[in-house]
Amino acid sequence: MKASMSAMICLLCLLGSADLTRADDPYSQRVADPYALSDGLPNMSSGMYELYFSAMGGVALPFSQDATFTDGSQPRVIEDVDYQMKHTWGGNAGIWFPTRNKVAGFDLGVELTGFVWHPDVACCRDFFNNDPTGSFQRDGIANRGTTTEVDGAYVGANFLVRHPMAISEGYPNGRWFPYVGVGVGAHQLGMKPGGARGQHLLSAITTQRDTTVGFLAVGGIKGHLFKYLSAFAEAKYLYAHHKGLSADRYGDSVAGDLAFSGEGPQVHPYTSTINTIFVHVGLSLHFDWKP
Repeated sequence: MKASMSAMICLLCLLGSADLTRADDPYSQRVADPYALSDGLPNMSSGMYELYFSAMGGVALPFSQDATFTDGSQPRVIEDVDYQMKHTWGGNAGIWFPTRNKVAGFDLGVELTGFVWHPDVACCRDFFNNDPTGSFQRDGIANRGTTTEVDGAYVGANFLVRHPMAISEGYPNGRWFPYVGVGVGAHQLGMKPGGARGQHLLSAITTQRDTTVGFLAVGGIKGHLFKYLSAFAEAKYLYAHHKGLSADRYGDSVAGDLAFSGEGPQVHPYTSTINTIFVHVGLSLHFDWKP
């Protein structure tokens, strides 16, 4: 009898030891903190990676900027050119590295972002896309201006920090995530100096493109609607300086037609700083991946 009791006590001790060991295993579902994988800084084994893909839309709010023409045409500087507020859309793809209790409660992330917008300059801004006197227009015609159509595009990498809120034991380990970040990328503006003017059957594309480095700051908040689906709202500030933009200053471009070829748009190059605020809202699809 005593031998049986001793054997049962030993078996219970072994089971209890195994259970405690499993509870201490960071990959066990019983662990309250699924991020607790190491005592050091986050690394390739710090927890579940969180991949996501996003689609977004919103509004672009460009600042008015001076245009400095570089071809000797006059007047050389046109102040406060008004780029129009227009719609914008794009997407993100990124990854978060959960690091709770390792970097002051913050998670680190990186994403690739891209979006487009259309900051046109409406007709008729004097001596930017219209000659109010006809003194510079080649046929002496006053007020023959047209809208300068502009297509904007940005693609770049963002480096992000977020703070999980309403944390739970299971994924997504937080219902709300305020976040901020900075980024750098390629900023391109495609200008159609005369709008549809200067287009012909074999030269329908008249866009003059200029690409430079853009710098971005972003801040927003994301909330999970379901386990793997979240909604977000964010604001971005984008800065770039272009040296190869263009406009038809005096309305000299000929009307477009269906001829096989002909005279293209009149181009006057200028430089300008482009500052834009974007407000985007969207949805993200998330994937948790344990390395």
